[in-house]
Amino acid sequence: MDRAGDETDTPAFGHPAFRRDLTELSEAARDLDRRIDQHLERLRRERGQRLRAYDDIPDQRLRPSG
Repeated sequence: MDRAGDETDTPAFGHPAFRRDLTELSEAARDLDRRIDQHLERLRRERGQRLRAYDDIPDQRLRPSG
């Protein structure tokens, strides 16, 4: 509504520029999700490698002395 109380045309949800902005944001959000997933997977792999490396080192305390 304008100042006089008459209805005016306002950009609707389906306005092309608004839809384009939403599309770009959706694509950016999907890209960010993909990058986060890749980063988390890399961290999981590195953690698994570190844990396996710790398992490969014998614990000196468990060896019999003598």
